[in-house]
Amino acid sequence: MSALPAGTRSATARGLSRASFPARTTLTPRDRCVLRAIAEAMFSQDGEVGAGTLDAHLDDVDAFVSAASKTLRFGLRVALYVVRFAPIFLFFRTRTLERLNVDDRVALLSRLERSSFAALSLAFIGWRSVMTLVFYESPTELKRLGYASDERHVYKRRLPTLAAASVVPLPLESGTRLRDERSPDSTDADAVDSAAPSPAAPNSNRREVA
Repeated sequence: MSALPAGTRSATARGLSRASFPARTTLTPRDRCVLRAIAEAMFSQDGEVGAGTLDAHLDDVDAFVSAASKTLRFGLRVALYVVRFAPIFLFFRTRTLERLNVDDRVALLSRLERSSFAALSLAFIGWRSVMTLVFYESPTELKRLGYASDERHVYKRRLPTLAAASVVPLPLESGTRLRDERSPDSTDADAVDSAAPSPAAPNSNRREVA
């Protein structure tokens, strides 16, 4: 597989391919055929994405997954095998996924997303997540989304800080109210409670009568 020019590859895939595994590949020709059929159904059902873009996308996906561990790469290939034979497993068609037309592929992948069989559903969702992430990292798709250049600005919303750390605002309402009879904010009910005779008063009266 020949390397694509740097300008046509996504930033994520370029970074991974230049990392520790510059010559590692994961996808076999059969894997690429199945993934291309999935990519066409996901991103180009009406032919809006060109064949060259889809081929470049497969190279980006291969570079992306090739940076993973051997166990994870093996698991992804097993998941792709499951997705390939999903039309037969779901009694949809008696042929593999790459042999379906685009509309049938879209219908099948939609059924996979909603399938109650976790093994089938997660096998596709795993690849869908990787492919979507890589696809929308390409410079062309970033421009379509509104990014005019490779530079991205992240705007952070910050909560206003207190003018003085020692000043703590009083809550307007609380689930637990702590009453202080000496507080100027005490209510009339608090005043009535404070004016009531203490429990010791009747005992003192009894002593006086005696």
